[in-house]
Amino acid sequence: MEIHHRHLGVISYREDDVITFPLGLLGFLKFKRYLLFQQDVSDPLVWMVSVDNPDLCFPLLDPKRFCPDYNPNITKRDLSELSAENPQSLQMYSIVTILQDARMATANLSGPILINREHRIGKQLVLLDDRYSTKHRILNG
Repeated sequence: MEIHHRHLGVISYREDDVITFPLGLLGFLKFKRYLLFQQDVSDPLVWMVSVDNPDLCFPLLDPKRFCPDYNPNITKRDLSELSAENPQSLQMYSIVTILQDARMATANLSGPILINREHRIGKQLVLLDDRYSTKHRILNG
């Protein structure tokens, strides 16, 4: 199967590549099926593209790359909803906002994306933790 994205081009995928977000994402609740796409393995940026609306696309980064102490609270309920036994079995990402001046890019640490690749299921957490912001600067200075 293929989807066409105006910037990323043609993305080929199999049905078992699709990650389902049963609860959707904040602000995009009706879109539940996404692909993770990396243009180059050396690029830390991963694109999460909606299968049902390819124009809906989110740049993602592993938050540990720019915030090594990042440790959001993942509850037993979160683990259960993701069919995971422990947080280590999950991939974690932050949605990135890339501005015209890329040095000003920010990441949403208050709404991390958790993905269980084995079961192809994902969830966006909503953290009520003052340590984390929705606009955490990725680069200092």
